[in-house]
Amino acid sequence: MITLDEINRELIDLLQHDARLSYRELGERIGLSAPAVAERVRKLEDAGVIRGYRAVVDYEALGFPLLCIIRVNAPSADRELDDTIRAIPEVIEANRVTGSESHVIRARVRSTAHLEELLNELWTHGGTSVTNIVTSSPVPRRPMDVTAALRERPVSR
Repeated sequence: MITLDEINRELIDLLQHDARLSYRELGERIGLSAPAVAERVRKLEDAGVIRGYRAVVDYEALGFPLLCIIRVNAPSADRELDDTIRAIPEVIEANRVTGSESHVIRARVRSTAHLEELLNELWTHGGTSVTNIVTSSPVPRRPMDVTAALRERPVSR
């Protein structure tokens, strides 16, 4: 277990926004030496707090302008559906959920015809209750501000 002190929280917040910052740049922003930052980042990685680094890709620029949210009704133990979902490259996220659906899937497609092809693959395992095409994202996928999220909030009455 690692202590999430203020410096570790700041490191996490900075790296979530720009994982390409050097240890020197990180150190300048939080007041530590580059070796001290490197040691803290290594400990955060070893503890599994930082699990990886990746590029953020603009799928629209790659020809996949439609973001779809698909809710699937299937038996909760349908491992074949999980395998099917994993095999569809356009699926960018899938979650098993509680409630009236068994899965909620986010996928990127080129067109509504492409969406229908993807849905045909899913329909072999059960129905889809609702499929949405996202028209805009007022809050696009973003890193969580860990420092702010851990701050005590006043209780409203």
